[in-house]
Amino acid sequence: MFNLMLRFITTLLFSCFCLTTQAITMEAEGRALIFNKDLDSARQAAIKSASQQASLQASAYVSSTQSINQGVLSIDNMQVSSLGMISNIKILDEKIQGRMLWLKIRADVNFEEGCAGGVEGHGYQKSVAITAFPLLYPAQANLGDLSNIQTELGNQLSNLLNQNSNLRALNAGQLSVHETAQTAPSRQLSAGALTTVLDHTRQLDVQYIVSGVIRDVSMHDPATTAVQRNILIDFYNRMDYRSKRHLRTLALDLYVHDGFSGALLFNKQYITAGRWNLSPETRTGFASAAFWQQDYGLQSQKLLQQIGNDLSDKLRCMPFSAKITRSDGQHIWFNAGALSGIKAGDKLTVYRKSSFFTEDMRSHVQLINTRKTLTVTEVQPMFAIGRLAMDGAVYNIQPDDVVMAW
Repeated sequence: MFNLMLRFITTLLFSCFCLTTQAITMEAEGRALIFNKDLDSARQAAIKSASQQASLQASAYVSSTQSINQGVLSIDNMQVSSLGMISNIKILDEKIQGRMLWLKIRADVNFEEGCAGGVEGHGYQKSVAITAFPLLYPAQANLGDLSNIQTELGNQLSNLLNQNSNLRALNAGQLSVHETAQTAPSRQLSAGALTTVLDHTRQLDVQYIVSGVIRDVSMHDPATTAVQRNILIDFYNRMDYRSKRHLRTLALDLYVHDGFSGALLFNKQYITAGRWNLSPETRTGFASAAFWQQDYGLQSQKLLQQIGNDLSDKLRCMPFSAKITRSDGQHIWFNAGALSGIKAGDKLTVYRKSSFFTEDMRSHVQLINTRKTLTVTEVQPMFAIGRLAMDGAVYNIQPDDVVMAW
Protein backbone atom coordinates (compact mmCIF):
# COMPACT_ATOMS: atom_id res chain seq x y z
CA MET A 1 0.00 0.00 0.00
CA PHE A 2 2.83 2.41 0.91
CA ASN A 3 4.64 1.66 -2.38
CA LEU A 4 1.45 2.27 -4.33
CA MET A 5 0.90 5.61 -2.58
CA LEU A 6 4.54 6.61 -3.13
CA ARG A 7 4.24 5.78 -6.83
CA PHE A 8 1.06 7.85 -7.09
CA ILE A 9 2.67 10.88 -5.40
CA THR A 10 5.77 10.59 -7.59
CA THR A 11 3.64 10.42 -10.74
CA LEU A 12 1.59 13.41 -9.59
CA LEU A 13 4.68 15.52 -8.89
CA PHE A 14 6.19 14.56 -12.23
CA SER A 15 2.97 15.51 -13.99
CA CYS A 16 2.90 18.91 -12.28
CA PHE A 17 6.51 19.48 -13.27
CA CYS A 18 5.77 18.62 -16.87
CA LEU A 19 3.17 21.34 -16.99
CA THR A 20 5.93 23.94 -16.86
CA THR A 21 8.98 22.18 -18.31
CA GLN A 22 9.72 19.54 -20.88
CA ALA A 23 12.93 18.08 -22.27
CA ILE A 24 13.87 16.33 -25.50
CA THR A 25 17.15 14.69 -26.48
CA MET A 26 18.87 15.94 -29.62
CA GLU A 27 22.00 15.02 -31.58
CA ALA A 28 23.92 17.77 -33.36
CA GLU A 29 27.28 18.48 -34.96
CA GLY A 30 29.69 21.35 -34.38
CA ARG A 31 32.93 22.56 -35.95
CA ALA A 32 35.70 24.95 -34.91
CA LEU A 33 39.09 26.01 -36.23
CA ILE A 34 42.18 24.99 -34.26
CA PHE A 35 44.40 28.01 -33.57
CA ASN A 36 48.01 27.58 -32.37
CA LYS A 37 47.40 23.87 -31.69
CA ASP A 38 44.97 24.84 -28.88
CA LEU A 39 42.75 21.78 -29.05
CA ASP A 40 40.88 22.50 -25.78
CA SER A 41 39.69 25.93 -26.95
CA ALA A 42 38.65 24.49 -30.31
CA ARG A 43 36.71 21.72 -28.56
CA GLN A 44 34.86 24.22 -26.38
CA ALA A 45 33.98 26.31 -29.44
CA ALA A 46 32.79 23.23 -31.32
CA ILE A 47 30.66 22.12 -28.35
CA LYS A 48 29.11 25.59 -28.20
CA SER A 49 28.37 25.44 -31.93
CA ALA A 50 26.83 21.98 -31.61
CA SER A 51 24.79 23.08 -28.57
CA GLN A 52 23.37 25.99 -30.56
CA GLN A 53 22.45 23.60 -33.35
CA ALA A 54 20.71 21.28 -30.89
CA SER A 55 18.75 24.20 -29.48
CA LEU A 56 17.82 25.39 -32.97
CA GLN A 57 16.63 21.95 -34.01
CA ALA A 58 14.40 21.76 -30.94
CA SER A 59 13.29 25.35 -30.97
CA ALA A 60 9.77 26.53 -31.58
CA TYR A 61 10.71 28.98 -34.27
CA VAL A 62 13.68 29.70 -36.52
CA SER A 63 13.49 32.42 -39.13
CA SER A 64 16.50 33.55 -41.13
CA THR A 65 17.36 35.51 -44.24
CA GLN A 66 20.24 33.80 -46.00
CA SER A 67 22.51 34.49 -48.95
CA ILE A 68 25.26 32.62 -50.80
CA ASN A 69 28.56 34.43 -51.37
CA GLN A 70 31.18 32.47 -53.36
CA GLY A 71 29.71 29.20 -52.17
CA VAL A 72 29.67 30.26 -48.48
CA LEU A 73 26.36 30.47 -46.65
CA SER A 74 26.05 33.73 -44.71
CA ILE A 75 23.19 34.70 -42.41
CA ASP A 76 22.33 38.39 -42.68
CA ASN A 77 19.66 38.32 -40.02
CA MET A 78 18.67 35.55 -37.66
CA GLN A 79 15.74 35.58 -35.27
CA VAL A 80 15.41 32.64 -32.94
CA SER A 81 12.65 32.13 -30.41
CA SER A 82 13.83 29.18 -28.37
CA LEU A 83 13.26 28.35 -24.75
CA GLY A 84 15.88 25.60 -24.93
CA MET A 85 18.42 25.21 -22.14
CA ILE A 86 21.14 22.67 -22.94
CA SER A 87 22.15 20.07 -20.34
CA ASN A 88 23.70 16.60 -20.10
CA ILE A 89 26.04 17.12 -23.07
CA LYS A 90 27.85 13.97 -24.22
CA ILE A 91 30.44 13.87 -27.02
CA LEU A 92 29.58 10.94 -29.29
CA ASP A 93 32.33 11.36 -31.87
CA GLU A 94 35.29 13.67 -32.53
CA LYS A 95 37.60 14.08 -35.54
CA ILE A 96 40.37 16.44 -36.62
CA GLN A 97 40.26 17.28 -40.30
CA GLY A 98 43.20 19.51 -41.18
CA ARG A 99 42.83 22.64 -39.00
CA MET A 100 39.19 21.88 -38.29
CA LEU A 101 37.85 20.02 -35.25
CA TRP A 102 34.57 18.23 -35.85
CA LEU A 103 32.46 16.63 -33.17
CA LYS A 104 29.02 15.21 -32.60
CA ILE A 105 27.10 15.58 -29.33
CA ARG A 106 23.96 14.31 -27.70
CA ALA A 107 22.25 16.74 -25.30
CA ASP A 108 18.99 17.34 -23.49
CA VAL A 109 17.13 20.50 -24.50
CA ASN A 110 14.90 21.67 -21.67
CA PHE A 111 12.01 23.97 -22.47
CA GLU A 112 10.24 26.31 -20.09
CA GLU A 113 6.70 26.94 -21.22
CA GLY A 114 4.60 30.02 -20.72
CA CYS A 115 5.70 32.68 -23.22
CA ALA A 116 3.60 33.24 -26.33
CA GLY A 117 5.66 32.61 -29.45
CA GLY A 118 8.56 31.34 -27.39
CA VAL A 119 10.05 34.78 -26.65
CA GLU A 120 12.61 34.48 -23.87
CA GLY A 121 15.22 37.16 -24.49
CA HIS A 122 17.96 34.47 -24.53
CA GLY A 123 18.31 34.68 -20.75
CA TYR A 124 19.87 38.14 -20.84
CA GLN A 125 19.34 40.33 -17.80
CA LYS A 126 16.85 43.07 -18.62
CA SER A 127 17.16 46.47 -16.95
CA VAL A 128 14.23 47.92 -14.98
CA ALA A 129 13.86 51.25 -13.18
CA ILE A 130 11.50 51.21 -10.15
CA THR A 131 10.18 54.75 -9.65
CA ALA A 132 8.10 56.38 -6.88
CA PHE A 133 4.63 55.20 -5.81
CA PRO A 134 2.85 58.42 -4.75
CA LEU A 135 0.01 58.30 -2.22
CA LEU A 136 -3.40 59.20 -3.58
CA TYR A 137 -4.49 60.23 -0.05
CA PRO A 138 -1.34 61.23 1.91
CA ALA A 139 -3.30 61.80 5.15
CA GLN A 140 -4.01 58.05 5.37
CA ALA A 141 -0.29 57.47 5.94
CA ASN A 142 -0.23 59.56 9.13
CA LEU A 143 -1.20 56.46 11.11
CA GLY A 144 2.14 54.78 11.76
CA ASP A 145 3.98 57.51 9.82
CA LEU A 146 4.01 55.50 6.58
CA SER A 147 4.58 58.46 4.26
CA ASN A 148 7.99 57.03 3.27
CA ILE A 149 6.15 54.22 1.47
CA GLN A 150 6.16 56.48 -1.60
CA THR A 151 9.92 56.05 -2.03
CA GLU A 152 10.70 52.98 0.10
CA LEU A 153 8.28 50.67 -1.74
CA GLY A 154 10.38 51.05 -4.90
CA ASN A 155 13.53 50.30 -2.92
CA GLN A 156 12.04 47.15 -1.42
CA LEU A 157 10.76 45.99 -4.80
CA SER A 158 14.09 46.59 -6.56
CA ASN A 159 15.94 44.64 -3.85
CA LEU A 160 13.47 41.79 -4.19
CA LEU A 161 13.86 41.65 -7.98
CA ASN A 162 17.65 41.75 -7.81
CA GLN A 163 17.68 38.82 -5.41
CA ASN A 164 15.04 36.58 -6.95
CA SER A 165 14.78 37.27 -10.68
CA ASN A 166 16.73 37.69 -13.87
CA LEU A 167 16.07 41.43 -13.86
CA ARG A 168 18.57 44.18 -13.06
CA ALA A 169 16.38 46.55 -11.06
CA LEU A 170 17.50 50.12 -10.40
CA ASN A 171 15.98 52.02 -7.48
CA ALA A 172 14.54 55.32 -8.77
CA GLY A 173 12.22 55.80 -5.81
CA GLN A 174 12.84 59.55 -5.67
CA LEU A 175 11.53 60.00 -9.23
CA SER A 176 7.80 60.49 -9.80
CA VAL A 177 6.85 59.90 -13.44
CA HIS A 178 3.14 60.67 -13.18
CA GLU A 179 1.99 64.28 -13.20
CA THR A 180 -1.27 63.55 -11.36
CA ALA A 181 -1.77 60.48 -9.17
CA GLN A 182 -5.56 60.65 -9.51
CA THR A 183 -5.53 60.02 -13.27
CA ALA A 184 -2.37 57.88 -13.60
CA PRO A 185 -1.30 56.43 -15.95
CA SER A 186 -3.31 58.75 -18.20
CA ARG A 187 -2.15 62.28 -18.93
CA GLN A 188 -3.58 65.01 -21.11
CA LEU A 189 -1.66 66.37 -24.07
CA SER A 190 -1.63 70.02 -25.04
CA ALA A 191 -4.09 69.29 -27.85
CA GLY A 192 -6.53 67.82 -25.32
CA ALA A 193 -6.06 64.13 -26.16
CA LEU A 194 -5.39 61.53 -23.46
CA THR A 195 -2.46 59.13 -23.57
CA THR A 196 -0.87 56.49 -21.32
CA VAL A 197 2.57 56.97 -22.88
CA LEU A 198 5.29 58.20 -20.54
CA ASP A 199 7.34 61.21 -21.62
CA HIS A 200 11.14 61.54 -21.33
CA THR A 201 11.69 57.79 -20.81
CA ARG A 202 15.04 57.83 -22.61
CA GLN A 203 16.65 59.74 -19.75
CA LEU A 204 16.44 56.66 -17.51
CA ASP A 205 18.34 54.52 -20.05
CA VAL A 206 16.61 51.26 -19.10
CA GLN A 207 14.46 48.78 -20.98
CA TYR A 208 11.43 48.99 -18.73
CA ILE A 209 10.04 51.51 -16.24
CA VAL A 210 7.92 50.34 -13.30
CA SER A 211 5.75 52.91 -11.57
CA GLY A 212 2.51 53.03 -9.65
CA VAL A 213 0.09 54.82 -7.37
CA ILE A 214 -0.86 53.81 -3.81
CA ARG A 215 -4.64 54.14 -3.78
CA ASP A 216 -5.47 53.21 -0.18
CA VAL A 217 -3.73 52.59 3.16
CA SER A 218 -6.77 53.22 5.38
CA MET A 219 -8.23 51.26 8.30
CA HIS A 220 -11.36 49.22 7.67
CA ASP A 221 -12.81 50.67 10.88
CA PRO A 222 -11.28 54.10 11.64
CA ALA A 223 -12.86 54.02 15.13
CA THR A 224 -10.26 51.46 16.31
CA THR A 225 -7.51 54.10 16.01
CA ALA A 226 -9.53 57.22 16.74
CA VAL A 227 -7.84 59.74 19.02
CA GLN A 228 -10.98 60.33 21.14
CA ARG A 229 -10.90 57.13 23.19
CA ASN A 230 -11.30 56.03 26.81
CA ILE A 231 -9.91 53.30 29.01
CA LEU A 232 -12.76 50.87 28.29
CA ILE A 233 -12.39 51.28 24.52
CA ASP A 234 -8.63 50.80 24.76
CA PHE A 235 -9.09 47.64 26.80
CA TYR A 236 -11.69 46.31 24.36
CA ASN A 237 -9.42 46.95 21.37
CA ARG A 238 -6.50 45.18 23.03
CA MET A 239 -8.63 42.13 23.82
CA ASP A 240 -10.23 42.18 20.35
CA TYR A 241 -6.95 42.53 18.41
CA ARG A 242 -7.74 39.60 16.06
CA SER A 243 -10.98 41.17 14.87
CA LYS A 244 -11.45 42.29 11.28
CA ARG A 245 -12.09 45.73 12.75
CA HIS A 246 -8.29 46.10 12.95
CA LEU A 247 -7.67 45.34 9.28
CA ARG A 248 -5.80 47.95 7.29
CA THR A 249 -5.84 48.08 3.48
CA LEU A 250 -2.92 48.33 1.08
CA ALA A 251 -4.16 48.95 -2.46
CA LEU A 252 -1.93 50.05 -5.31
CA ASP A 253 -1.87 50.23 -9.09
CA LEU A 254 1.22 49.01 -10.93
CA TYR A 255 2.30 50.21 -14.39
CA VAL A 256 5.07 48.90 -16.64
CA HIS A 257 6.19 51.13 -19.53
CA ASP A 258 8.63 50.45 -22.34
CA GLY A 259 11.80 52.47 -21.82
CA PHE A 260 12.37 53.13 -25.52
CA SER A 261 8.90 54.13 -26.70
CA GLY A 262 7.19 55.01 -23.38
CA ALA A 263 4.26 52.73 -24.27
CA LEU A 264 2.23 51.18 -21.43
CA LEU A 265 2.86 47.42 -21.57
CA PHE A 266 1.20 46.15 -18.40
CA ASN A 267 -0.97 47.44 -15.58
CA LYS A 268 -2.63 45.71 -12.65
CA GLN A 269 -4.24 46.59 -9.35
CA TYR A 270 -3.12 44.82 -6.16
CA ILE A 271 -5.10 44.79 -2.90
CA THR A 272 -4.35 43.18 0.45
CA ALA A 273 -5.17 43.80 4.10
CA GLY A 274 -3.59 42.98 7.44
CA ARG A 275 -4.24 43.71 11.11
CA TRP A 276 -2.80 46.93 12.50
CA ASN A 277 -2.68 46.66 16.28
CA LEU A 278 -0.37 49.51 17.23
CA SER A 279 -1.51 52.59 19.09
CA PRO A 280 -2.20 55.77 17.08
CA GLU A 281 0.90 57.37 18.59
CA THR A 282 3.30 54.70 17.32
CA ARG A 283 5.38 55.81 14.35
CA THR A 284 7.01 52.79 12.72
CA GLY A 285 7.45 54.08 9.19
CA PHE A 286 7.18 51.75 6.21
CA ALA A 287 9.62 48.80 5.94
CA SER A 288 11.08 49.21 9.44
CA ALA A 289 11.65 46.24 11.76
CA ALA A 290 8.59 47.20 13.80
CA PHE A 291 6.52 47.49 10.62
CA TRP A 292 7.41 43.99 9.38
CA GLN A 293 6.50 42.51 12.78
CA GLN A 294 2.90 43.60 12.34
CA ASP A 295 0.43 41.39 10.49
CA TYR A 296 -0.05 44.37 8.16
CA GLY A 297 3.68 44.32 7.45
CA LEU A 298 3.59 40.57 6.79
CA GLN A 299 0.72 40.92 4.33
CA SER A 300 2.50 43.85 2.66
CA GLN A 301 5.59 41.69 2.26
CA LYS A 302 3.52 38.95 0.63
CA LEU A 303 2.02 41.50 -1.74
CA LEU A 304 5.48 42.74 -2.74
CA GLN A 305 6.50 39.15 -3.41
CA GLN A 306 3.46 38.68 -5.65
CA ILE A 307 4.29 41.89 -7.53
CA GLY A 308 7.88 40.74 -7.97
CA ASN A 309 6.75 37.37 -9.32
CA ASP A 310 4.33 39.02 -11.75
CA LEU A 311 7.02 41.40 -13.01
CA SER A 312 9.45 38.52 -13.49
CA ASP A 313 6.86 36.50 -15.41
CA LYS A 314 5.75 39.39 -17.61
CA LEU A 315 9.19 40.75 -18.43
CA ARG A 316 10.65 37.28 -18.91
CA CYS A 317 8.50 37.02 -22.02
CA MET A 318 9.64 40.37 -23.38
CA PRO A 319 12.57 40.67 -25.82
CA PHE A 320 15.96 41.84 -24.62
CA SER A 321 17.07 45.17 -26.05
CA ALA A 322 19.88 47.66 -25.51
CA LYS A 323 20.64 51.11 -26.87
CA ILE A 324 23.39 51.65 -29.42
CA THR A 325 25.79 54.31 -28.13
CA ARG A 326 28.35 54.50 -30.95
CA SER A 327 28.77 53.41 -34.57
CA ASP A 328 32.12 53.32 -36.38
CA GLY A 329 32.25 51.48 -39.67
CA GLN A 330 31.37 47.83 -39.13
CA HIS A 331 31.67 48.14 -35.34
CA ILE A 332 28.75 48.99 -33.04
CA TRP A 333 28.88 49.82 -29.32
CA PHE A 334 25.78 49.15 -27.17
CA ASN A 335 25.07 49.69 -23.46
CA ALA A 336 24.76 46.11 -22.21
CA GLY A 337 27.69 43.91 -21.28
CA ALA A 338 28.84 41.04 -19.12
CA LEU A 339 26.59 42.11 -16.22
CA SER A 340 23.61 41.57 -18.53
CA GLY A 341 24.86 38.14 -19.66
CA ILE A 342 26.27 39.26 -23.02
CA LYS A 343 29.05 36.98 -24.32
CA ALA A 344 31.46 37.13 -27.24
CA GLY A 345 29.91 35.40 -30.25
CA ASP A 346 26.33 36.31 -29.33
CA LYS A 347 24.15 37.56 -32.17
CA LEU A 348 21.62 40.39 -31.89
CA THR A 349 19.40 42.04 -34.47
CA VAL A 350 19.82 45.75 -35.21
CA TYR A 351 16.76 48.01 -35.20
CA ARG A 352 16.64 51.61 -36.36
CA LYS A 353 14.72 53.96 -34.11
CA SER A 354 12.60 56.65 -35.72
CA SER A 355 9.80 59.01 -34.75
CA PHE A 356 6.66 59.92 -36.63
CA PHE A 357 3.68 62.15 -35.98
CA THR A 358 0.01 61.33 -36.35
CA GLU A 359 -2.55 63.73 -37.80
CA ASP A 360 -3.19 65.20 -34.35
CA MET A 361 0.58 65.82 -34.01
CA ARG A 362 1.14 63.07 -31.46
CA SER A 363 4.70 61.72 -31.57
CA HIS A 364 5.30 57.96 -31.71
CA VAL A 365 8.51 55.92 -31.64
CA GLN A 366 8.94 53.18 -34.23
CA LEU A 367 11.58 50.42 -34.25
CA ILE A 368 12.40 49.24 -37.77
CA ASN A 369 14.09 45.87 -38.22
CA THR A 370 17.15 46.30 -40.48
CA ARG A 371 17.27 42.48 -40.75
CA LYS A 372 21.00 42.70 -40.07
CA THR A 373 22.77 40.72 -37.39
CA LEU A 374 25.38 42.07 -35.01
CA THR A 375 27.97 39.56 -33.77
CA VAL A 376 29.47 40.46 -30.39
CA THR A 377 33.27 40.64 -30.53
CA GLU A 378 34.23 42.32 -27.23
CA VAL A 379 32.48 42.44 -23.87
CA GLN A 380 33.01 44.83 -20.96
CA PRO A 381 31.00 44.85 -17.70
CA MET A 382 28.63 47.66 -18.77
CA PHE A 383 28.90 47.65 -22.58
CA ALA A 384 29.83 45.48 -25.53
CA ILE A 385 31.11 45.89 -29.08
CA GLY A 386 29.77 44.01 -32.06
CA ARG A 387 30.56 43.69 -35.74
CA LEU A 388 28.27 43.94 -38.75
CA ALA A 389 28.89 42.17 -42.04
CA MET A 390 29.03 45.56 -43.77
CA ASP A 391 29.70 49.18 -42.81
CA GLY A 392 26.99 50.42 -40.45
CA ALA A 393 26.72 53.64 -42.48
CA VAL A 394 25.20 51.58 -45.30
CA TYR A 395 22.27 50.78 -42.99
CA ASN A 396 22.30 54.29 -41.47
CA ILE A 397 22.92 52.92 -37.98
CA GLN A 398 23.13 55.78 -35.48
CA PRO A 399 23.50 56.22 -31.70
CA ASP A 400 20.13 55.75 -29.98
CA ASP A 401 19.24 52.89 -32.34
CA VAL A 402 18.63 49.51 -30.71
CA VAL A 403 19.97 45.95 -30.72
CA MET A 404 17.48 43.25 -29.79
CA ALA A 405 17.32 39.52 -29.04
CA TRP A 406 14.06 37.57 -29.11
